[in-house]
Amino acid sequence: MGLIKGARIATLAALLAASPLAQADTHALASSGSWRAFGGTTNSGRPVCGVSMNVEDRYFGVKYFSGEPTFTIQMGTGAWTVSNGEKIAVRMTFDTQSPWNASGTGMHFSDGDAGVEFDIQQGQLDAFLREFRGSARLRLEFPNRGVADWQLALAGVSVVSEAMQDCVKKIR
Repeated sequence: MGLIKGARIATLAALLAASPLAQADTHALASSGSWRAFGGTTNSGRPVCGVSMNVEDRYFGVKYFSGEPTFTIQMGTGAWTVSNGEKIAVRMTFDTQSPWNASGTGMHFSDGDAGVEFDIQQGQLDAFLREFRGSARLRLEFPNRGVADWQLALAGVSVVSEAMQDCVKKIR
């Protein structure tokens, strides 16, 4: 249970545009089911660790950027239309737990797909990770957007989360 406060204003797309010569350099650390853990650097050269899944043109990721006190949640699909900086309500529910409510920020990934991102604040990280790793399903709702809810299977998340946690310890 928790309230997610504050969305990232700067987008990955802006970083990509500002640094055309830089290349992201990430590699797989572990995989299980649809999920994979990764580590490396962003297009701007900043160390990053995370877990993500791509299923049916839908992306969902949990990322840690070196030096930040938060984890960043990113999700998106080519089927969405959003404006960079647009505020988007997101509700995440793990199994039958209380929902997490966020005010996300619209953005675009380097491939042009629309997305939304928001941060999990430091005081809520333990509760979020406990629910993320210990649940079977994640339901994502987008109130007032007129788009279908997402249902994500979390089988394999606990395995890849361990690899991400080891990566985070190395880059903190």
